[in-house]
Amino acid sequence: MVDRDSLYQELKDDLQTVAEPLFDFACEQVTKRGAFLPVGSKLSVDRKASLVAAAPDNNMTSSDIVLPLLVAALTRSAEAADAVALCEWVKIEVSGGKQTDAVKVHAQHKRGLTVAFYIPAKKSVFRGWQFGEMMVKAADPIVASWPGKDA
Repeated sequence: MVDRDSLYQELKDDLQTVAEPLFDFACEQVTKRGAFLPVGSKLSVDRKASLVAAAPDNNMTSSDIVLPLLVAALTRSAEAADAVALCEWVKIEVSGGKQTDAVKVHAQHKRGLTVAFYIPAKKSVFRGWQFGEMMVKAADPIVASWPGKDA
């Protein structure tokens, strides 16, 4: 059995490919608007990343409403994908126990590895939004059971 660190090294390119467009979108939205609604992406078997979005039937929406819809859309997308990712605006604890805003990309590969990438963000009065160094942590799966995957 392959350990988590070895599997991460093996799948790192796939996870970055599915995460990068989400970070680009999210950082742009934070810079322009100060926040964003959750958005996802999938990595097709031909190694192309595409965005996945979800919205309720009415015009009233929030992250709490969009998130479960997006998870359902990513679960449906997983059947034809090697990886899926979910991006959201969160609060994280950094050194010294202080909380800060962050862009979180929760990425899952069909081979069983799930990680969360975080980029801390801080708003400066004179310089606008500033983004910190990326952090990576092990995470729970987005898709509970990968469609078509042998048990």
